[in-house]
Amino acid sequence: MPHNSPTETKWRSFHRSAADDPCDSLTPHDWGVTTERVQRLLEPAYLDGLDSRALDELRVMHEESAEAELALSYFRRLAQARVEILEAELARREQGGSVGDLVADLPRILSAESGRSTIATTRGAPGTDAPTIELHWPDHRENLVVDNTLAKLPTIDLDELASTIAALHDFERELSDLRTQMHRVIDAIDRVIVSRRVAGTTG
Repeated sequence: MPHNSPTETKWRSFHRSAADDPCDSLTPHDWGVTTERVQRLLEPAYLDGLDSRALDELRVMHEESAEAELALSYFRRLAQARVEILEAELARREQGGSVGDLVADLPRILSAESGRSTIATTRGAPGTDAPTIELHWPDHRENLVVDNTLAKLPTIDLDELASTIAALHDFERELSDLRTQMHRVIDAIDRVIVSRRVAGTTG
């Protein structure tokens, strides 16, 4: 029998059969492959020959990259919120509180004062608008932030709760890394656009 890696084991714990919910399936086999829509923008070839491209093309590239960054930010905020809620549920069980206590505490848990500082970046906290594009991963791990886990929170066993939190942390780190890379792409495009404006050329 082949040995499963820790990541594969983690993702296998999230697998839900199509009979349960055909839109709620997380499988381990494609872990590590990011969303194709973003990966295309991060390939070195995407920025090849920026100086020779027309200004209109640069603007289209900037808009496309900005939309992808917004979508990554949106998923990251959702992942962070899920982590906050699930960790609060874990603490509630350890301390013996009620579900009502957790619900009453949600505003504080999700507030900026809850102690979590990773939402903000050097570019400032991302906006609250929903993205204009959808991102999908080969293994559907975006379902971590859009499935019905919260609706059945009180009935989730401890093992699944811990595994979900671990996977959300992994997903958040991936989204943060992709955002950082996307910022570099946007900055590169911006530099060329600004230089054209300064030079008074439209290209």
